[in-house]
Amino acid sequence: MKSSNLIIKYVPRVVALLMASTIYAGDDPLAKPFTGHWEGSAQIAANWCKQRQLAVAIDIHPDGSVTGKVGDATLANARFSSNRSWLGRALGLFSDYIVRGDLNGPIVVADKVTRVGVTIPLDVDGDSFVGAVHSSGSKAAAAIEDRRLTALSLKLVRKQ
Repeated sequence: MKSSNLIIKYVPRVVALLMASTIYAGDDPLAKPFTGHWEGSAQIAANWCKQRQLAVAIDIHPDGSVTGKVGDATLANARFSSNRSWLGRALGLFSDYIVRGDLNGPIVVADKVTRVGVTIPLDVDGDSFVGAVHSSGSKAAAAIEDRRLTALSLKLVRKQ
């Protein structure tokens, strides 16, 4: 068999196998050490929000998916992932990890604050995570309903 025939025969199979391996929905080695239930709270930094604390309770699953609550909202379609490369780590840029997801329901019921999404940058601090919570929205929006809700000094502790 000619080499060109071998290429035509096997290259599509190799490409299909490589593509299938990238969408495998098994355990995520990155998430595995952090699998479990984490709880904590953060200080709401937005001066337009009367509530000052934001409770966070998340479950990191072995496949990297995340479920739980941010304030009064439920997380949906959330993922735990690395937030920097080796170069970013060496330069001290960004956080170790990040949770990105959608929010269902108001994040702060008492102040009628509803946002569609959230990012939670996290650094490992001993046996805890420390970080922040940033909702969707704009830092510079004129209308409160369009502003980003930020909560700082987040500390998450693993609960059994």
